[in-house]
Amino acid sequence: MYKKIVKKIDTTKLQKRARKVHEKSFLQEKPFKYILMGVGVLVVVNLAFVLTHLKTDQASVPLKYNYLFGIVRTGSWTGSFLIPSLLVIIIIANVVAAEYFYRKDRFLTYVFLGINLFLCVITFLEIIALNVRGS
Repeated sequence: MYKKIVKKIDTTKLQKRARKVHEKSFLQEKPFKYILMGVGVLVVVNLAFVLTHLKTDQASVPLKYNYLFGIVRTGSWTGSFLIPSLLVIIIIANVVAAEYFYRKDRFLTYVFLGINLFLCVITFLEIIALNVRGS
């Protein structure tokens, strides 16, 4: 029954539209691909570092570190995933903004993707500071 319905659906218009959108995407240019691959690697490194250095047996782990005053906030180990999850949300928003501005100005695409790289490095340094100083 479902096979008959699926055979009746004409997907050629949808395929043409998907190709048209993909041809105008910023993912067609190599510099943007390399920046996104770098961001992806840094996000994976951030998550791997959090997972390998997470101390689930402690009652309270450091969650926020201020370079002037030391550890400012502590909490349960599940709060350690707040920084990486916010990073992923910001990266998704920046990629969507980069895709939107690609058609208008390519420089803004570089800015948004560069912000992703910068945030990944800053987040990694923050996670290292929390785990080293919190031990």
